[in-house]
Amino acid sequence: MALRDLEGVHVLVVEDTDDARELLRVALEYCGALVTTAASAGQATRLLSELRPHVLVTDISMPDDGLRLIREVKFIAQTKNIHVPAIAITAHPFRRSELLAEGFVELVEKPLDPIALCGVIRRYVRVDKGVE
Repeated sequence: MALRDLEGVHVLVVEDTDDARELLRVALEYCGALVTTAASAGQATRLLSELRPHVLVTDISMPDDGLRLIREVKFIAQTKNIHVPAIAITAHPFRRSELLAEGFVELVEKPLDPIALCGVIRRYVRVDKGVE
């Protein structure tokens, strides 16, 4: 994977743990992405009303729940006629079927390889230069 493989890609990262959120931000920026972070599903929902990220990456095991977030993302996507692929991060791979059925496009297992996550994101993102 090229160092700047995610150049032009806007990623919304949702993670309630400060250190994990910062690690994801740094790794994705290293891969060239523009990263916006949120510490909760509620904060992410508010950001989605203002921003149009190319992809959402969210932890599932948050106090306000990643499943609630994907349901809200699907609702926002339908009402605003936008497409935001969502990637789930979880330590529970046995939930794969459930998470994909809820609307996530991919499940990335913990412990996470942040650089490998860049490759996963690249598979689900189409970027039109100059269009956000």
